[in-house]
Amino acid sequence: MKRNIYSFVIISALAVVGLRSELVAQIPQSPPLPFLRVPRISQGAKVTQVVGLSELTIFYHRPGVKGRAIFGTGNLLPYDTLWRAGANEPTLFTFSDDVTIAGKKLSAGMYRFVTIPGKAEWTCIFNSEVKNWGTIYDGKYDTLRFKVTPESGPHEEWLSYSFTDLTPSSAKVVLAWEKVRVGFTVEFNTVGKIQASVGTWQVLNSAARFAIDNKMNWNEAMVWIDRSIALDKNARNLQTKAELQAQGGKTQDAIATAEDAVKVGKAGNPKFDSKPLEQMISDWKNAKEPKKGM
Repeated sequence: MKRNIYSFVIISALAVVGLRSELVAQIPQSPPLPFLRVPRISQGAKVTQVVGLSELTIFYHRPGVKGRAIFGTGNLLPYDTLWRAGANEPTLFTFSDDVTIAGKKLSAGMYRFVTIPGKAEWTCIFNSEVKNWGTIYDGKYDTLRFKVTPESGPHEEWLSYSFTDLTPSSAKVVLAWEKVRVGFTVEFNTVGKIQASVGTWQVLNSAARFAIDNKMNWNEAMVWIDRSIALDKNARNLQTKAELQAQGGKTQDAIATAEDAVKVGKAGNPKFDSKPLEQMISDWKNAKEPKKGM
């Protein structure tokens, strides 16, 4: 008898649960609330600059002045106090290749960037710890320290990083906030990166022409162009060598090499246009600045 009563109770309970589930299923359900995001006061930013064959990226957050006195004793950022050089998460620099800053080498990779502002000079620091919050700093991970002199400039309401003074191998990084500017130059070994990829006569010739156009690495360029000629002697790389020789003050050698380039060019192609080379030869013989061609 008791077993029958228990069975009845269990069956009744299951029926009620099933009915309730059916009723609940019929009630229109409200959609789930979306994840609420609100803008941050100091918004994030990312700037990237290609320098030659390398790349530099800066990720940071941009605090605003908002009527406050920023730098100096008694102000938001007192002198000689460590600053994350931004807001919120750490300010991060990523270098695609090894770089030179203030005459010091820094390996490729990502770094936390912090500063110690001063009235007469700032200390800039690259630190290899990049995972902790922006205000967490441990000096034992410092990889590079150097000094820079601050300058004044127009009012900058929101902190910014920008790039100026671009060359094929360097760029100046400028931090600007309030009326203060702090800048430093980063240098990549562009020619070395070209050299590392050298393999064919065309690449060697291009590397030498890069040196000509930027008036740099003359000795290395002569090695590259000789290697190019050794692989495949032709009018193009002979012309490059002639221009290098002229740039190095070896005018008579340049004339001889350019004349050789004309002969090689015509021997390989009856329709070879030798006029640019002949003009160079004439200019060199008359001690004029040669025109670049081909």
